[in-house]
Amino acid sequence: MQSIKEFFEGIFGAAAGAVMIIFFVCYTLGTIYWLWIAIQIGSFWMFVLGFAGPAMLFTGLIGGYSMIFGTPDWIINTFG
Repeated sequence: MQSIKEFFEGIFGAAAGAVMIIFFVCYTLGTIYWLWIAIQIGSFWMFVLGFAGPAMLFTGLIGGYSMIFGTPDWIINTFG
């Protein structure tokens, strides 16, 4: 029984690690995509917001969402 428990702990531990790696890669790419959108629409303040401390937490997530589903209209209306 102990080997089965260790097997499932290893599987779930590896899955959790893979999910975290995927999340951090998507977050990093989302941040870069946010900055790219800022350059494309010519918004200086959107670019600055991509580097501003706590706001960077949100811009990475929004950039990741934009990369997958397209840029939300409110981003274009606010910064464009």
